[in-house]
Amino acid sequence: MARTIVIAALCAAGLAGCGTVQNTSLLDGSHRFGRAELNTYPVRVLAIDGDYPVDIDPVRVEPGQRILRVSAPPPSGFHWPETRDVAFTVEPCKRYYLAAKRDNPLRRDFSLIVQDVEDRSDCRSE
Repeated sequence: MARTIVIAALCAAGLAGCGTVQNTSLLDGSHRFGRAELNTYPVRVLAIDGDYPVDIDPVRVEPGQRILRVSAPPPSGFHWPETRDVAFTVEPCKRYYLAAKRDNPLRRDFSLIVQDVEDRSDCRSE
């Protein structure tokens, strides 16, 4: 009996989430994308519009113009990650593969690049 109640509660929670996933996009900074580019590094999305997300990687985000706070691993000789606030336009139902691009692997400065964009099949934009 208790098992049935738990399963019913999980199903209800899953269905409740369907309405919120409708047109969200994903930001993936894990650097697992197959195409390698020189001097690119994984990024971590720390905040979206000043709100710190619960998701680790990928991070769900609503479409629109957003300010992303991202961090990249420190170059050799430094101990703390480098952090940037970047303006980013998110389209509905996409998965963005993000990376930090440095001109030189020894410099702290980086720019946020999009390595690839995929359409999400589990999402519908309306």
